[in-house]
Amino acid sequence: MRLRVLGVLGSLLCLIAIILSLLLLQSISRNTTQDVQLSRLAAVNRFVELSTYVQDATDRQELQLEMEAYSDLFDEGLLISVGALRFSSGGIDPLDAEVIDVQRRAALNLDQAEIPRISPFSKGSALISRPFGNSTQVLGSVIMEVNLDAARSQILKSWVIVVLVTSSVCAGLLLMAERLSAWVLRPISRLAEGVSKLAATQTPTTLQEAGPPELRALSRSFDQMAQSVTDSLNQQRELIAETSHQLRNPIAALRLRVDLLKMRLGEQPHQGGVAEVERELERVELLLDGVLRLASAEHRLSERSAHNMAAPASGLEPVIPAQLLTDEVERHIERSRETGTVLSLDLSFPESRTAQVDCNGFELRQIISEILENTFKYAPGQPVDLSIEVHAATVDLVILDHGPGLSDTQLSIVRDRFWRAEESRQLPGTGLGMAIVDRLVRANGGELFLASPPGGGLSVVIRLVKALGSDVEGSHA
Repeated sequence: MRLRVLGVLGSLLCLIAIILSLLLLQSISRNTTQDVQLSRLAAVNRFVELSTYVQDATDRQELQLEMEAYSDLFDEGLLISVGALRFSSGGIDPLDAEVIDVQRRAALNLDQAEIPRISPFSKGSALISRPFGNSTQVLGSVIMEVNLDAARSQILKSWVIVVLVTSSVCAGLLLMAERLSAWVLRPISRLAEGVSKLAATQTPTTLQEAGPPELRALSRSFDQMAQSVTDSLNQQRELIAETSHQLRNPIAALRLRVDLLKMRLGEQPHQGGVAEVERELERVELLLDGVLRLASAEHRLSERSAHNMAAPASGLEPVIPAQLLTDEVERHIERSRETGTVLSLDLSFPESRTAQVDCNGFELRQIISEILENTFKYAPGQPVDLSIEVHAATVDLVILDHGPGLSDTQLSIVRDRFWRAEESRQLPGTGLGMAIVDRLVRANGGELFLASPPGGGLSVVIRLVKALGSDVEGSHA
């Protein structure tokens, strides 16, 4: 935007300067032409006066001497006709067609006093003439070939000065336009950056007050709005987390009373109703637990966003994902037996056993656990393949189940909070698992890729940043 405004404003100012300089150039040419014309007409009038009094040989000789002296001084030609006599000096050619035409006009008592406007591109000379005589006849004429070299050189020097001054003025105007546009538009650019950062990191940025008073007021208003938005978001997060936490106590008390009621009822017919209450309590506890974990994951993500999404995530350490993946497979072995799911871990990829990533180890365990729980729930009895692929700058943890998978539409919304597929709503769950995984992966500086392979099932790829020195340690191992 600044470049566009600077281009328009600078072009307009330079155009005004150029137009003024063109007018000045024309004025210089016009004034110089008038000066040359007046001075040469004065000289022509003097020679007309001398020619009028030519009577004898002495007068003719004096006239010729005057003409030659003038031609030597100004390097201009003279052609004077007095009756049948012809006097010439300088380089004027009496047989030149233009000179002959001027003589013919002078014989008709028509003078030629105008000199074409002189410019650096004008030709070298111009003709002026004046006839003289009495009231009844033309007795003669004076024709002067005006040398325009000196005038043209003078105009050229003046034009050069004007062009240099105009260039300097244009440069100054462009600099002034640049400063003006920066003064006006820089606060707008900072405001745009602040809005982008607020949208990306949910963290307010204090804008420096600069520019016109209106923009300073706008910066102050944005700071107040950004702080209000951030405070509101923080309050919402705190409300969700505190509410979920505070609900645990009454739910725990309610569960205790349900357990006491079960003991008192024993095998009575009302025992089924108590079981229904107990299942609903379990569902609420599961939901609260999921909300708390999601709030924690989103808080971690917002912390990283506040520092810089492009920078390495803070609070991370080198972790060997192969060890965590092996531990999680062993920890879920009993659950896999209950569901008939076969977990197959493949660490044959080069460096897959020794590669390290920068992440939070506890959160990576939580990510793997969430994905495995989903496979047990939505793809029971189907084999699950786990592997690690090491690349130049990243390490991929790949978990592939052979269940029903998801459609393209479902893949686009599976990371949303509380989303569950229609065919899975009868199964226990909260719809927060993949949302938690997505936030935790991004909070650790990684990327989450979900796809349904052609063979069926769901492929989950957790791409994390390779730790510095991982290649060296891996090669020593």
